[in-house]
Amino acid sequence: MRVEVANPELTLPPDGLEPDPEYRAVLTWVWSYSARPRSPAAMAAQRVVKLERMRAVLAALNHPEKHFPAVLVAGTKGKGSTVAMLSACLQAAGFRTGRYTSPHLINWRERTCIDAQPISTAAVVALAQPIRAALDGLDTALDDATTFEVGTAFAFEHFATEGVDVAVVEVGTGGRLDATNMLEPLVSVIAPISYDHTPTLGETLSEIAWHKAGILRPGRPGILAPQVDEARLVVEREAAALGSYLEEVGRHWLWSEVGSGIRVESTHTDFAPLTTDVALLGDHQRDNATAAVAGLHALVPHFKVSRDAMRAGLSTTQWPGRLQILSERPLLVVDGAHNAASADVLRAAIDKSFRKHVERLHLVVGLSEGKDAQGVLHALAPRAERVYLTRSHHERSAAPSELQSVMRVVAPETTVSLHEEVGAAVEAALGAARDTDLVLVTGSLFLVGETLLWWRRSPR
Repeated sequence: MRVEVANPELTLPPDGLEPDPEYRAVLTWVWSYSARPRSPAAMAAQRVVKLERMRAVLAALNHPEKHFPAVLVAGTKGKGSTVAMLSACLQAAGFRTGRYTSPHLINWRERTCIDAQPISTAAVVALAQPIRAALDGLDTALDDATTFEVGTAFAFEHFATEGVDVAVVEVGTGGRLDATNMLEPLVSVIAPISYDHTPTLGETLSEIAWHKAGILRPGRPGILAPQVDEARLVVEREAAALGSYLEEVGRHWLWSEVGSGIRVESTHTDFAPLTTDVALLGDHQRDNATAAVAGLHALVPHFKVSRDAMRAGLSTTQWPGRLQILSERPLLVVDGAHNAASADVLRAAIDKSFRKHVERLHLVVGLSEGKDAQGVLHALAPRAERVYLTRSHHERSAAPSELQSVMRVVAPETTVSLHEEVGAAVEAALGAARDTDLVLVTGSLFLVGETLLWWRRSPR
């Protein structure tokens, strides 16, 4: 049985099939900044000018980031889901809400939304001229902008032009030196921190957490999702040094299971317990939902979000590609887990949500180069009946043959097949699965996006 979910982002065509030639030309220009690859050493050397460069771009645009209040969300995993929940609750409360996330699944316009509606092609074309002028006017000493920085300029300009009441913005990489950190957030939220982007953020959780803590602001609240001690202690230290009021899920904010939903409680005497459903699956999403409630509570001096709006937002949040169910018999699920920590969380969520209802696991996996293939496969492959190794069309996707060598180490007894096309891998898995089995597609949001596109076109 196919499960259809109405979501405006997933009805967009792939970028190359957008009918507006002017939009396609702008997007080609935006992506041209990715055609200038930087080594980890070059990226590290460039850190000192990243914020100065973004500041110069925004100054040339008359500082759009100062024309709307914002919530900034960093973290290694769960930050996109937290942004989605915060945005849904603010929108349910009647606020015109901007949302900026990355990467996208099918279409670049997904990244920049107002009230869950993606930016139009016409708006992208209209904004391109001033942004291009700002970039062309950069001092050569600041080096070239990145594609992410260009996209961030589009988002900030769009939110300012359209007059959003508030924007919820996801950090790209790290936080302290990220382009989004040009904002002065009313509230900063830090989702769970784990190992990722180590060539640029550092090899230890302490170094990575230091980057994430860079989004905190003096005299303003910060919300911290559950963390391992090494990361938590760094964020606590940075918050204390700044004078940021840090509130922690698991300490100041707690959730407990009530029926199919959760009950959120707080040490704040002005917050009565809130019982709500959470649309997104998994206990990790309940942690994220609790962080979102804490963030909304911290916004009260500026934006009052009623309890009914919180319930409405959390119970209806859609965040494609994260434990998203596409069909029920067999169960077909996609999730963008791309490192060991997120794969561990995915395994726990599957055990809790699906284990009683499925017999065998068919695992379709594709990862990007440089990701922890051993960690991801070690978490998921040993319990699979069969593993289907594949790749997305993204330029950084790892070859299935590379992943096969990892499989020989982590799950040598598991049957493996290799597929160069995502659709062929999913088709093979569905063909081998019984109605009572689970087909799980994971390892990369690029892979998930191509699966969603293939599924949308599939006649089944």
